[in-house]
Amino acid sequence: MASVALEQRAGRLPAEVTRFVGRKRELAEGRRLLDASRLVTLTGASGVGKTRLALRLAAEARPGYADGTWFVDLSALRDAELLAHTVAEALHVPDQSTRDRLDMLAEHLADRELLLVLDTCEHLVDACAMLAEVLLRSAPHLHLLATSREPLDVFGEHTMVLPPLSLPDAEGPEAEVAASDAVALFADRAAAVVPGFTLSGGDLPAVARLCRRLDGIPLAIELAAVRLRALSVEQLVERLDDRFRLLGTHRAQRAGRSRHQTLRAAVQWSHELCTPREALLWARLTVFPGGFDLAAAEHVGADGEGVEAGLPADAVYETLARLVEKSIVLREEGGCRYRMLDTLREYGSDLLAGLEEAERLRRRHRDWFLGLAVRAEAEAFGADQAERLERLMREHANLRAALDYSVTTPGEAAQATRMAVALAQFWFSAGLLGEGRLWLGKALDASASSDRARALCLAGLLAVLQGDLEAAESFQAEAVPLASSSLERAYTVELAGLVAFFRGDLEAARPLLAEPAPSGDIWTMLRLPLLAALHCLTGDIDRALEYCEECRVVSAASGDQWCLAYATWVRGLAHCLRGDPQAASAETQRTLRLMRGLNDRLGSAMALDLAAGCAGFTGSSERSARLFGAADRMWRIVGAPMFFGPAYLSLREVVLAEVRGSLGERGWQVFYGEGLRLSLDEAMDHALDDRPGVNARGVDPWEPLTRREREIAALVAQGLSNREISERLVIAKRTVDSHLEHILAKLEMASRTQIAAWVTERLRPSR
Repeated sequence: MASVALEQRAGRLPAEVTRFVGRKRELAEGRRLLDASRLVTLTGASGVGKTRLALRLAAEARPGYADGTWFVDLSALRDAELLAHTVAEALHVPDQSTRDRLDMLAEHLADRELLLVLDTCEHLVDACAMLAEVLLRSAPHLHLLATSREPLDVFGEHTMVLPPLSLPDAEGPEAEVAASDAVALFADRAAAVVPGFTLSGGDLPAVARLCRRLDGIPLAIELAAVRLRALSVEQLVERLDDRFRLLGTHRAQRAGRSRHQTLRAAVQWSHELCTPREALLWARLTVFPGGFDLAAAEHVGADGEGVEAGLPADAVYETLARLVEKSIVLREEGGCRYRMLDTLREYGSDLLAGLEEAERLRRRHRDWFLGLAVRAEAEAFGADQAERLERLMREHANLRAALDYSVTTPGEAAQATRMAVALAQFWFSAGLLGEGRLWLGKALDASASSDRARALCLAGLLAVLQGDLEAAESFQAEAVPLASSSLERAYTVELAGLVAFFRGDLEAARPLLAEPAPSGDIWTMLRLPLLAALHCLTGDIDRALEYCEECRVVSAASGDQWCLAYATWVRGLAHCLRGDPQAASAETQRTLRLMRGLNDRLGSAMALDLAAGCAGFTGSSERSARLFGAADRMWRIVGAPMFFGPAYLSLREVVLAEVRGSLGERGWQVFYGEGLRLSLDEAMDHALDDRPGVNARGVDPWEPLTRREREIAALVAQGLSNREISERLVIAKRTVDSHLEHILAKLEMASRTQIAAWVTERLRPSR
């Protein structure tokens, strides 16, 4: 899962992995339009560089927005119904309420000053237009920057048609030819492919001719530069001339030499330079809507049973490596995952349709990610829990595609039900309660599978957590007659107990939650902290602590951290009610660290709430008010009712009233307001009392990095590799890779050496 650190006000932009070349005029015009309009749409042909320019504009604009600049990649999204979910996910607005996601987004952004980049809108243009209209009306300080092949056609929209890169004059001086953006880009990318490459006088005319033949389209130029591994510049031009002749004159007569044709010519040329095996894998990999790892590529991309097309599983890796060398497939930072640019994926999709195996590959894709979900369910409470949840989040686009295939393909809906049920912990931990209910609803509408009782109970659980108790009761009532096994019957009983608990009827909930149930899944693991909380809130502190201890023992045996975090929260509450604030604070600190490690936002809101209560008990009224403000901000973001129901809410109100009375109304508003303005990461730092010191001027020299990012930056400065850092901090290497990418983006740097120098400067003693 994405790190909690991404909640920083600086926002989230992907790091640039290659040098940004040229575009001075377009950058200036983009800045002017962003100053003049709240909605700017960059339009232009495929491969012309819309995304890259948008990212550079957003990075430059970041200091001007109090709440940062945020990037949302829509290229992998195919279902317009999930647009608001996807934007909310990118902004870290948890999906834990029954309210409409667009309404929640509008409320979340209402008082924020930020720039939101919506990238690749053309296939969802109507949905993006509606979203833009709603958000811009609701959030007066919000600015939107969109990229699309066509305008959104929204009132107040300013459009900027992005032209190709500037081209050299055939008769111009050498210096002017070399300075043109198109030639400069080719030279930069060529130097990366062929170390020591420079634009010599002999090569310059050929490079200029090549760039003109490619109409200055950045993607086409980059694809051509890769060929320098095997061909000279002159050979590149000759082969490209052949490619244009092969296009035929009838196309030019019908549509002219459009830039789209030019780009397609470059892509088609790249395809023709592939071996048959490479071309086949290119086509097959387009079934992935976003990124993928090697194991998935080997399963989906290889010849299946009864298929002999020349690509066995043991040949996929070498073939994929050659596609990476040719820049057809991109390797993401860290080397563990791969992706394909939209233009190349579209071309490959056309090839796949011609092979008449798209249906088979979509099924293999679904089967792979169904298997991933089922394995995650079986190992949900074992070791490496956080890393498994993080992997599911990385595969979110693929999980959506697999679910969509299952609910839209006749005869496959039962697999959708199985998959949606298997992802139960993912929906909960990732805060995707609404999306989980959406897929469960689609699956239940399309199928009467053997998993129906479990699916109904899971939908009921998600509804309870969203505060939709009437819907939960309806799901439970439908599930009761369908429950055929002891496990399914246990689910229906526990769901009834959950509804009673969240209604505040603790006595009715007690026997239902206490009924024995088979062990080993989400229901059993949730049951223990819920029983502990129930006894805690009814005054039986000793019994509550016994349930917490039982949960600790079960969690230790399995490697679970998730339910342990909730049991630790209850233990903190129990000590608080018992009048032992020191023990309560210690448990709360443990809870904060556990929730942060799991990136559980609902749990983080609960932990901040308890930290505020502990501070109130110890007389730290200012700190308590600040933490109550931070917790209330998180409860609003989460969109779920106060966890553990009205009984806990009553206790909270008592503490809050005491703190408010101690500070007076004016003091309360000051410190509570400070808490409301804290990001989640800042609030967690404050609650943990581990914020780094400030310098003599009152400025934090480590801004804008979060606590975890500072730790990683310091280890980079010590010369540790990403693998060594992961071992030192006991986190997944992929997590370190992601943090490093965000550090580079925030500091606007391009290398580890620059990070090391930045850290060294901050560690230097003041004079």
